[in-house]
Order: sequence, then C-alpha cells, then structure tokens
Amino acid sequence: MNLIGTLSVYVAICKHERVPLRFPGPKAAWECHSSASDSDLIAEQHIWAVVDPYARNQAFNCSNGDVFKWKHMWQVLAEQFRIEEYECEECSNLQLSELMKDNGPAWDEIGKENQLLPTKLEEVGEW
Repeated sequence: MNLIGTLSVYVAICKHERVPLRFPGPKAAWECHSSASDSDLIAEQHIWAVVDPYARNQAFNCSNGDVFKWKHMWQVLAEQFRIEEYECEECSNLQLSELMKDNGPAWDEIGKENQLLPTKLEEVGEW
C-alpha cells in the first residue's frame, strides 16, 4: 500500500474543497516516530522468501530502518500542495474513510482540471 499516494489524494481534495487539512490520527501519532520501508526492498525480500528453499516455513520481518514523524510528513505534504495551514487536533479520532465519504465528485473535478485519466475516488486510495 502506498500511504503517501492515498494521503496526497486526501490533501488534494482538502485544497480543492477549501477545507482544513487535518491529521487523521491522535496527537501521540503526530509526535512519535513511525517507520517506513522501501517498496523495492520489501519486494526483493518477498521474492527471496518464495524462491529460496531455506526460507520455507519461516517468518520474516523486513525493514530498512527509515523513521519519520507525522508532523514532519504533514508539513512536507502541505508544502507540496501549497497549503499554509494544517492541524492536528487533540484527541482526534478522524477516519480517512469518513473524511473522504461523498468526495467522489470533488475528485472528478480535480481530475478534469488537471487532465488526469478518469478514475473513481475508491480506486486511488485506501479509504
């Protein structure tokens, strides 16, 4: 799953609809370190685990050790979309699925304005 792609669609819709860009998670997640891994590394590990007989019936965890904070990632997303204000509400229980509900028409407009291939909102993100 490409979480940044999903979040980019969310940010684009917030900008298009002129609604606040809100972090959909608790303050603790905003402040703590999270991990991310390179998709090529994960793909290579999956292939190895399938084809190498020594990997049979073994469990593996694959990570390249990259860490980030959501507050820094949110700043990068806001800058990329030229959004000056973004927030993390205390005790937020926002769900992307709820925030994105009924935004199909907004995504259609964004697609037309930017000459994108027609896609449904449900096809471009993990909601």
